[in-house]
This record gives sequence, C-alpha cells and structure tokens, in this order.
Amino acid sequence: MPGTSAEDDGVEVVVLLGTSFAQLETQGTRWRYVLQAWAAEQRIRRLVAVDFPRLSPRRLLSSELAVSRPSWIEGCELVEVHVPVHRSTTLGAGRAWRRTGQAVRELLGPAQAPRIAVAATPLSVPLLEHLGAGHCGFDAVDDWRVLPGMQHLRAHVHHGYARLSTRLSCSSVSQQLSATLEKDFGVLAVTVPNGVDLNAYGSPQPAPDGLPDGPFAVYVGVIQQRFDLDLLESLTQAGIPVVVAGPASGTAADRLAGSGALWLGRVDVALVPGLLQRAAVGLVPHVVDPLTASMDPMKVLEYLAAGLRVVTTPVARSVTSERLVEAGREQFVAATRAALERPRPSGPDPAVTERDWVVVARRLLEVHAG
Repeated sequence: MPGTSAEDDGVEVVVLLGTSFAQLETQGTRWRYVLQAWAAEQRIRRLVAVDFPRLSPRRLLSSELAVSRPSWIEGCELVEVHVPVHRSTTLGAGRAWRRTGQAVRELLGPAQAPRIAVAATPLSVPLLEHLGAGHCGFDAVDDWRVLPGMQHLRAHVHHGYARLSTRLSCSSVSQQLSATLEKDFGVLAVTVPNGVDLNAYGSPQPAPDGLPDGPFAVYVGVIQQRFDLDLLESLTQAGIPVVVAGPASGTAADRLAGSGALWLGRVDVALVPGLLQRAAVGLVPHVVDPLTASMDPMKVLEYLAAGLRVVTTPVARSVTSERLVEAGREQFVAATRAALERPRPSGPDPAVTERDWVVVARRLLEVHAG
C-alpha cells in the first residue's frame, strides 16, 4: 500500500463499529479496548468511530444521515450514522450506502493523513467503498450468519460477507474463523486473537457487593444461546457456589433467577477485575456449535489474568495453560469441584503476559494500515 505507511507519515483511521459506542463505555469488548489503545497510538493522527450503522426505513427521506456526537474516549471522535434501508431486504441498499457514505465524508472533511477504514461487522462492509479511504479492511469477531440476534438482518449479513474481496485487508479473532472466511469467501484473513487489560489485574480492584464468603466459581458474559443453562443447573444442584455476571432476558432470565446461582445481572466493566480477583474458578459452560467454534472468548484471558483456574467445555480458544481444564458435559461438574478444592494460583498466568490489548491493537494496525 504505497503512501499509507503508519510508521512513515501516520494514518487517519475510521472504524465502523459492531456494538453501540455508548455500550462500549460499560462493556468489555474487543473494540472497546482497541479504540482506547488506538486513541493513544502516536501513528494514528486521527481516529473516528462510526456508531453502528442503523438500518432505518423511517429515515428514507432524511437528509441528516451522519451527525457528530460526544465521545467518552479522549482522542477518538464519534459519528452516529443512520442507513436508510429496510432491515429485511437489500433492495435499494446500493443507493442508501452511497448516500450515507457521502454524508460521512462531508462530516469528516478532508483526510488529515492517508485514510484507513475498518468495518467491525459485515453489516457495514458495503459502506467502506464510499468513505474515500485509501484502503479498507474488515475485522471478523464472530460468524454473524449464525448469530441468533442477526437472523432478522440475514439478507444484509450475507450481502456484507459477499462483498469481501482480496482488495480488503482482513483480520479474524480465531484460526477457525479465518479458515471459514477463506473457504466461503476466498478471503485470506490474518488471525489476531483477543487480548486482556493486564493493568487492570495488577492491583486489588473494587468488586460488586454481596459475593459469597467462601471459594466460588464465576461466569462473566452475556447469557444467550451459547450458554448451557442445563450445565449451570447441574453445578448448583451439586452444591457448587456459582456467580453469574451478565445480562439475560426472556426465558434465560427466568431460568437464571431460579437456577440457584447468584445472578448479578450486567456488571460494569470496571468491577469485573475485582469480581474475578475474589473468585476461585472461571467457567466457560458454552454449547459446542458452529458459533462457539469460531470464537476466542475474552473471558478465558481475563480469568487467567486474574489468577483463576479455568474449566471450559471443548470450545475454541487461543490460549493453553496448565491452569485450564477442558471438560465435556459429563465431566464438567467434577472438574469444577476439583478446581475449587485446589489452592488458588498466585498471580496472572504466564500464558497471557504477552496478550495485553496494546499489543493486540498494534497488530491490528499493522494488518489494516500496511
């Protein structure tokens, strides 16, 4: 990529988010930490986050498709975008993406350095070519085709993946997902696994109130299709104290409330390190399916950074450790009990000492900025 070397002249980076920017303030996600690291990166002369492109048929005739909003990350600008297309069909989407791209370009003004645009979701891939960027990229965190919450947008999800090409740089959170992108779309993705905020675990941190006095197992994350609620109930019925920190709704919330686990609901990202510092075992009771086969669970890295032993079902992950035990559904309860009975390790696991988010963010910058 001549003329776009981040080390020579710096770059301007525009990131099309896959999660609401407001939610990133309290939730620990890949792009929360990458944006924070990039905001402090000297090679990036300007950083702009574009809030999740909303597919909004009610704004078909609206002229205000892109607006500036206050940003909670110092050094990162925020643009809120509304894409005037119907959610269930791509009919007329080409014109809508062009209009939206023009609105974003006008709002951003002339590029301050070679512009790089990176999409963090297949939904926004069609917008890349309309942002006036010298180079575009895509970062794959999940296979959105199998996400339950994306089925009402499946036409747009498939359309976004279909627009991937060798002209785009591509990164992926796992080797399995990289292989899937190559097989299905002919894209060669560089695997850049998730990281962990090591500084957050370097000293005692505040935790939520009301935690058990004795050793307990913990799960941190959204309670959705990938979470095996039957396995959770097997743990609590066996008398194992379990704390669950994460949002849930509908049937999942009803089952959690009656599961025997201490369900904290959504826990602010600032309290997660302290919660893990007080636990004894980190749990990953995930269902084994195509979705979990493509993931790199951040919680595993966080558990290990907090000094926990980890018990996980046989799902994909990017780290191995003597403190980590993989167990099938039949062995999961016994493995968790055995981990609780062992002494808690001292300090972060050596397996994560090179996985700080600053390192991961710089690797992503290398992939997408040449």
